[in-house]
Amino acid sequence: DKMSAPWAGFYDFWGNSTKKPLSAQSFLGILEDLEDAFPMPENGDGPPAAPAAPAAAPAAAPAAAPAPSKGGRCGEVLAARAGASKGAAPAPAAAGKGASKGAAPAPAAAGKGAAQPAAYPSHAAKPHAAPGGGQHLFEKKKVADDGHMRADAAAFVPGQGLVTEAKDAEVKSRRASAPEMSAASKRMPTYEKKDWIIAGIRHNVVSIISGDTGCGKSTLIPQLVCDAENLVPDDKVVVCTQPRRVAAITLAEYVAKDRRQELGDEVGYQIRFINKFCESTRLIYATTAIVLRRLHSEPTLDSIGCLIIDEVHERDVYTDFLLLLLKEAMLNGRMPHLKVVLMSATVKAEDFANYFGNVNGQTALKPVKIPGRMFPVEDFYFEDACEWVSFSPPERSGKGKGKKGGRDEGVTEDKIDAVYQAIQKVDTPQVRPGKDRADDYSEKTLKACALWRECEVYIDLVEELVYYFHKSEPKGDGAILIFLPGWGDIAKTYMRLYKSGENYKLITLHSLMTPEQQHEAFERPPEGFRKVVLSTNIAEASVTIDDVVYVIDTGVRKERSYDAGTGVSALDAKMVTKANAIQRRGRAGRCQEGLVVHLFPSFKFKDFEQFPIPQMLSSSMEEVVLQSKVIHGGSNSEISSMLTNSMAAPQPKAVDAAVQLLKDMNCLTRAGELTVLGKAVAAIPVQPNVAKFLLIAAAFRCIKPAACVAAFLSIKSPFQQSVNESSDKNKVTGKDYFNKGFCSDHLTNIQAYVEWRRETLRGRGDDFCDEQGLSPETLDMAFMMVQQFVSFMVDAGYDGDDVTGEGDYGEVDPVKKASDADALLKAAMVAGFMPNLCVLYRGQRSPYWYLDSNEEVSAFRGSVNAEYQMGLTDGEEWMVFSDSMKMGRFNSIMDSSLVFSPFVLLFANALMIDEKKNEIRFDKWYAYIQPGPWIKELLYLRSKVIPSFKDAIESRDLSSFPRDLVQRMTDFLRQRPIRLDKIEAVARSIDEEVTGAARKHMSFFEWPEDVGEEEEEQ
Repeated sequence: DKMSAPWAGFYDFWGNSTKKPLSAQSFLGILEDLEDAFPMPENGDGPPAAPAAPAAAPAAAPAAAPAPSKGGRCGEVLAARAGASKGAAPAPAAAGKGASKGAAPAPAAAGKGAAQPAAYPSHAAKPHAAPGGGQHLFEKKKVADDGHMRADAAAFVPGQGLVTEAKDAEVKSRRASAPEMSAASKRMPTYEKKDWIIAGIRHNVVSIISGDTGCGKSTLIPQLVCDAENLVPDDKVVVCTQPRRVAAITLAEYVAKDRRQELGDEVGYQIRFINKFCESTRLIYATTAIVLRRLHSEPTLDSIGCLIIDEVHERDVYTDFLLLLLKEAMLNGRMPHLKVVLMSATVKAEDFANYFGNVNGQTALKPVKIPGRMFPVEDFYFEDACEWVSFSPPERSGKGKGKKGGRDEGVTEDKIDAVYQAIQKVDTPQVRPGKDRADDYSEKTLKACALWRECEVYIDLVEELVYYFHKSEPKGDGAILIFLPGWGDIAKTYMRLYKSGENYKLITLHSLMTPEQQHEAFERPPEGFRKVVLSTNIAEASVTIDDVVYVIDTGVRKERSYDAGTGVSALDAKMVTKANAIQRRGRAGRCQEGLVVHLFPSFKFKDFEQFPIPQMLSSSMEEVVLQSKVIHGGSNSEISSMLTNSMAAPQPKAVDAAVQLLKDMNCLTRAGELTVLGKAVAAIPVQPNVAKFLLIAAAFRCIKPAACVAAFLSIKSPFQQSVNESSDKNKVTGKDYFNKGFCSDHLTNIQAYVEWRRETLRGRGDDFCDEQGLSPETLDMAFMMVQQFVSFMVDAGYDGDDVTGEGDYGEVDPVKKASDADALLKAAMVAGFMPNLCVLYRGQRSPYWYLDSNEEVSAFRGSVNAEYQMGLTDGEEWMVFSDSMKMGRFNSIMDSSLVFSPFVLLFANALMIDEKKNEIRFDKWYAYIQPGPWIKELLYLRSKVIPSFKDAIESRDLSSFPRDLVQRMTDFLRQRPIRLDKIEAVARSIDEEVTGAARKHMSFFEWPEDVGEEEEEQ
């Protein structure tokens, strides 16, 4: 009784309710109106042609797509194994290596018939790829307001079609300057719905578009919006956000090439520290974090005409936060000019419609659904794979340890019968039931299903499946995509396949890879080789590899969780959700019929979770809270209240923990007000503790090595996680070569960077990287980031000796062990990363490390400190670290640096010394001390450092931090370590425990409360 069509007459589409009873006569009138409104010209451009008869619409589908095979199903859920004998191996393809009849021809390779990028227009500024460029985001020249029609000026009149306010004016659906759509774009399902999509965007403040895999929404909808006449004014841009930087880059590259334009001209991208657009750019692909930072300087996003937010179904923390801010602003009338388009996979689109339901006023939001255009894909499961290659998991013996240990207690007849019955009873939309389906499997396969374990990756089975597909080609020629949970499993699988000696072109994909490395996955393999891509879940959505025919889904993923009570993050192996499995299935069948095998039994699928947990519920909240303070303002309770209105409201204790951490960092005052330091930290596009570290290092005159540390913390280690074994076992390479006794991952990275720059200037950069196991792409990115960080601090008054000349800001001097630079850099780390410290303690047992929560920790196995042996007495040695992760039994600290007790005492947030009792309390630590002149010097420095740093930040002049104070602090830090006897962690901080008059004996390293008034003045 309800219909959906864009008109205002008998049926109010935008209100989704009838104004009059819908009769047969009125329905015929509606059809006539649709004919007049959407004549659907063949070329998609120019004035409308004669109306096409409604019956002709199905014929518009391109003949290139093959008809599904008999009984085949290819939908938005996991299909049954259509047309195949249950449990039987898929039959090898016929001649031609399985190429489907009538299959669409592959696009011409670059330089072979493909259109070449157009030259720069004479009027356009030359595009640039400057790193950051001062973060002038999306800015364009302004034009006269009266030179453009309002975005909502077009109206639909029944019987007359789409007309403008100027009576009888000719309507143009596309800008005259818009380039012709390519033939490939016109074949996409999104193009067939272009008029509906643009009409919906014109008439709604917020539009929701739900599209299956392969429909072309990410590449076409931004173009359609950009090219639409009078939808986005010429002085504004269209921005399409992506959750990952690699997607922003690759999509921009594809769209620019598709439009036969140079990347950076009309189509560009922006990711952290890298802009590639110019003054004439109309369409920008950007990471979601870029738009969030734009809100700092442009709270109403005046420079953006249409904001397209892609992949909203992934529910990453930045996207959910951006949706919250947009909704709050729109409900309060702060962005009246902005059109917002949410693009999602078919799953959960209605949730977003409900969330933004009241933004359009009385208009109900109905997602526009776009079907995918894929070839049939057959689904198989663990039982099928075991039957094909005669595989069975090994039976365990012994007690074992951990979750996967213990006895299998034998596979009894009862267990095998239970598996048989479970397979027989499978009756879900994902698996087509069969009366005797379980009879197709051998007893060995049924036993294998009984031995199957959750979260286990069966690399032996993966190896055999790759060989099986490579040799038998049941679906013809094509690439194999393997989904694995993490780098460890990728490396193991890579080595197994590499040693097999088969003609595999092996490619690894994970989120930390550079764009240059990602591109290899899209290239065709050499003649005679099979491309095999080993990927994490990044290939589920952000990366589309067109020649994939076979997908092996191990069914396991890594999920990061966060415990607000302990402040500990964990990276756990979990089974995929149903949504994950559907997305992975969609990677096959892009170029011909495909096949996916899920390495879990079919009867287990029904028990899987429907969707992954939104990141807002599994992440620390300090960055979100800090950005909320800058963008939204308000008290802590107001921020908490606002965050409860997000699609996934974070736990109150997570918000409280974030607020407390920001107070400890001096980003918030005790009363919860934003400090000037907090504003400065929020302005630097890195994690808050890394940003604070940079600012302190600038005040201490050691910005260049600190910028190097921050760069690698923001991207990844420069050392490649090589899957190839070195042929020279005696050669010292990688971290071992650069460590040089620093006992510091951070300084090891600096040394590698310094030597790489030296060799690069000699023309040996790439050779040096090959020799030392370094990633040239990561180092290139770090070089740009170092330049940006140093430039930022110079603009803020930095006057260190290393920037007085005209040398490049990216050149860094080596740091000598036990030098002033070494001490100052580690001091900045302790001050910036506080309270991320652990003490080294021997006691009555072997040495171990523990946190102020009394939790034992260890160094990450890739750290230079993984095998460090304690050299001094208890309490004298500490490790400072930037992050930690629980992996298995222990909490592992990531990059770490060895520091000594004077560093920790100087930068503790609260400290009190009782010389009569020889006791010291600082934060959550308690110890006995030997009195001496160091106590007076410590208290003096604590009384001077934070006020001087406060003055430098508030005056926006880092050079005002006294040089003599820096030298005096260095002398104190380089003295012999202060012994802290019987050190132990206590439950409460001294700041919480001591009250009243006793607090006057305490030393605080905190921002004064009166900063609020000074903030308002500035």
